Amino acid sequence: MIDRVQEQMQKQSAGAMFERFRPQMEALATVVARREASQLRLAQRLAEASDAEVSVDAVADVEERADQLEAMAEAAATQDLEGWYFGEFAPDHLDNPEQAAQYAGLDGDAWENQIAAWATAYRSQSPEAESFEDRELAGIHVENEFGVPLEEFEQNVVDWSPGEGIETVLTAHLTTVEQVMATVAADLEGEE
Repeated sequence: MIDRVQEQMQKQSAGAMFERFRPQMEALATVVARREASQLRLAQRLAEASDAEVSVDAVADVEERADQLEAMAEAAATQDLEGWYFGEFAPDHLDNPEQAAQYAGLDGDAWENQIAAWATAYRSQSPEAESFEDRELAGIHVENEFGVPLEEFEQNVVDWSPGEGIETVLTAHLTTVEQVMATVAADLEGEE
């Protein structure tokens, strides 16, 4: 009981601290969002000017992206980053994020047991599944259920931690820019 009270007090204190610095956070988030949008537009121009098969899916709206960054910071400050990540950020990146959240941060043994359970379920439903490895069957399941490859699911869900979550959100657009630049550079260097 005392632990819950202390935890609640910490959350309230962190929330109050966030409110105190909200104007600075809003300004910072807006600056970051503007720079990202500029970089994404330039990456798209670079992709279009080259023969490389790469593109930028969309340039985020500056105001929406700034709001997203602010919401992430507030969730981190109030110790609800996992709830925010799977409720607000993940829906743009995978299917059924609420269901995916149950696999967040699983340790190695628990994750391997889950992979084995999915494989067993597939094998019980289809004799053809006997010829596939457990990870192959888990990959089929994850692709069908969550719309992403197994490796991406492991990286962004199973291996999720608050630090990883923050990094994923903060670098999402930078990663896109880097991918465009690397693909165009490889094309220009004749390595594609």
